[in-house]
Amino acid sequence: MRRSVILFFLIAAFAVVATAQRSDLSGLTFCIDPGHGGNDPANDRHVIPDPGTDFWESESNFQKALLLRPMLQALGATVYLTRETNYYPSGDEPSLAARVAFANSVNANWFHSIHSNAAGGVNTSVNRTLMLVREKVVTDSVYGPGTGVPLWPQAWDISAIMGPQIVSKLRTQSWSRWLDYSFYGTYTLGVLRGLQMPGELSEGSFHDYYPETRRLMNNSYRKMEAYALRNSYMQYFGLPADSLCIVAGIQNRRGFSTLIDGSQVRLLPEDRLYNGDSYHNGFYMFDSIAAGLHTVVFETPGYDPDSVEINFSAGSTVFLDRALEPTPPPTILSTTPANNDTAFKANLDIAIQFSKVMDTAAVRSAFTIVPFVSGKLLWSANNTLLTFAPDSIVLPFDQAYTITIDTTAKSDRGMYLDGNGDGNTGDPFVLQFKTEPVDAWPPVIVAAYPAPGQTVATSNQVINITFDEPLNPSTVNSTNVAIRVVGGLVLPRTVQYWEANGKGGINLYVTNGLTPGLTYLVRISDVADLTGNSIPGTSPITYEFSTASDSYLYTTIDDFNTDPTTNWWQPSTSGSTTGLASSTLAADASRYCSFLGTSTASARLTFAWDTTQAAWLVREYLSGGTPRSVTWNKRMGRLQAYVWGDGSKTLFRFAVDDSVDAFPAGTAGNHEISEWIPVDWVGWRLVEWDLENDPVGSWLGNGILEGQMRFDSFQLSYDPDSSAATGELNFDQLQIAKNSLTAVEKPESGIPDDFALLQNYPNPFNPSTTISYALPTAGQVQITVFDILGREVARLVDAVQPAGTYAVVFNTGALPSGVYIYRMTSGSFSAVRKMQVLK
Repeated sequence: MRRSVILFFLIAAFAVVATAQRSDLSGLTFCIDPGHGGNDPANDRHVIPDPGTDFWESESNFQKALLLRPMLQALGATVYLTRETNYYPSGDEPSLAARVAFANSVNANWFHSIHSNAAGGVNTSVNRTLMLVREKVVTDSVYGPGTGVPLWPQAWDISAIMGPQIVSKLRTQSWSRWLDYSFYGTYTLGVLRGLQMPGELSEGSFHDYYPETRRLMNNSYRKMEAYALRNSYMQYFGLPADSLCIVAGIQNRRGFSTLIDGSQVRLLPEDRLYNGDSYHNGFYMFDSIAAGLHTVVFETPGYDPDSVEINFSAGSTVFLDRALEPTPPPTILSTTPANNDTAFKANLDIAIQFSKVMDTAAVRSAFTIVPFVSGKLLWSANNTLLTFAPDSIVLPFDQAYTITIDTTAKSDRGMYLDGNGDGNTGDPFVLQFKTEPVDAWPPVIVAAYPAPGQTVATSNQVINITFDEPLNPSTVNSTNVAIRVVGGLVLPRTVQYWEANGKGGINLYVTNGLTPGLTYLVRISDVADLTGNSIPGTSPITYEFSTASDSYLYTTIDDFNTDPTTNWWQPSTSGSTTGLASSTLAADASRYCSFLGTSTASARLTFAWDTTQAAWLVREYLSGGTPRSVTWNKRMGRLQAYVWGDGSKTLFRFAVDDSVDAFPAGTAGNHEISEWIPVDWVGWRLVEWDLENDPVGSWLGNGILEGQMRFDSFQLSYDPDSSAATGELNFDQLQIAKNSLTAVEKPESGIPDDFALLQNYPNPFNPSTTISYALPTAGQVQITVFDILGREVARLVDAVQPAGTYAVVFNTGALPSGVYIYRMTSGSFSAVRKMQVLK
């Protein structure tokens, strides 16, 4: 109760102080807190933007407080600082609670904590002012939550004065004020917690914004913030405004962003000289200037003198920035290429950096290149950097050139060029160099599967795009490589990059797989080679391919998830293998076709050809195990394998045993093969043999597929005109794909052999589609449709049905466009398929 009475009288007293007309601050005690302390890395902010520019927030805050104290004392105030030095053994600087206790012990009327801010990362643009005030918290709470109102309304009010005052003196971008719990969301500020007087915290500017970091090393710049705080108290307590004036500014080298170190600025008629520091900030400042006419003279050595007259009004702060002209004549600071360079990249522009802002017309007239090359002379915005851009993409290779800028070239202020840098004007500049061959063209596609314009029979494709050169892997990503359904949205996807034999390969996987019966558009942009030549985003590579509307059922022969040497011979074991120098078949758990979802390994075949031989063949033979027991006929079937290619142009084909129903052990005369396919791709690609329609190659058999088949071997060969002498291929998911229409073929009895749920037709569809299915035995059947989130949207069948083949029509009704799932269950049988509604 006693504390509440004391607080009431304190608040009442401040109301009288703040509203009464005052001539000074006598009778008021201020406690100024320089935030942090002691250059302690654990409790300080340390920034080094340049060697020798070593910023500690504690030191900057301390210097501001030292500058503010005499300003307030000159107005009659009593001023205490919470710390009097900025050196403490690590961790021994005053705690936040100790600072609050000190302010309370000296019976301060007002408390202010000085800080600067940071963006918490690489700050290239942020420089604002922040004011924080203690928030009133809920009953019996210390740290929050807050109530949304200030504990000290006086501190909230003065913050609205301090924010704009700091902006006006430091030229920060903006200001804001916050209650502390509302700002942080989880706690209140310890340095404001427990104060028995109004108090606020200022974050004047951002010390991790490097231009500001450098300025905060300058004590005159810190004094500007001290003036802002002093003026805030004067305004709040109703004191007459200061009639003395300030002029401040930043000096840089004209035509450049370079700020001037060691500058000299003079104020007349007082003849006051300001000597700038060496912290790369270019800052200068004069204060305590009487109103009236004054002259600011810039007389920094090495620069042309300059002066400005200013008629100061009482109490004004004037900012006068100045770009100073270097005194020496214009010279050439640097060139690309360097003089006498004999290996200049022929696709690069030529750049010449001048020391002054130049007369562009005079330089253009003075410029020659021999042998002549047509091109454009381009200037940077400040007309100090000249770029010669040839009209052709590249200059001729192995050509010597001489560029001359003759004696008529001059700066925009009329000083003629010192071309040889001897300090005298009127010398031409001569640059000699020689070009070298260079890759100046973006990557070119040499193989794509599915190919542009192709309609592939099966939708289980992995998209492969192979380029003529290695790529920059960082540019091969799902932003630069995209796929969408023609007329639809871009699809979720995964992108992989591979490299072999001087080529770069991209695999593109659609997250939910391709859908039968659709046309897709592939788009590639901003993919670059290793020298930076990229496929322009303004003219990307695009092509279309389609998937046929048929659906397929797949039978695995070998998924290669187990060691392939169990069921497969080493190539040299087969008597058919010839022309090899070496070869090895092994399991590979590091490279497999992730598109499949179930794959964890593949079979890797490495080989080297004996190029002195006259014939070459690798027979990678399937010798036994479960894979050799899989048989099939050619009707509506496709033999498939995912093959990781190395771009070696090794020849690849499939071999099968034909008519194993008649010759179970197989005979040499029944070995049939597909035609050769050059491995011109890098990365994964689905290789397939349409057994019913594709040609049969010539080897040991009669060239006709006649009966039941089983897999015999992968076969490779060497083409002396195109193949690499060595190679490495991987095989994954060897399988048979059967058109799903064969799944409902009835035996003579009219009863299907197996359960089957067929792909709906048409697909995509609108508004209706037909779903066919087969029952080898009678039983309860359910066919249900779900949306992509698994919610049931329709039940098409829920009944006991006899054995047979059936079809049911699904009408979308009001369902929106999208992918839907339909599921069939009957006894222990369950099957799921996808379909797409396009409206």
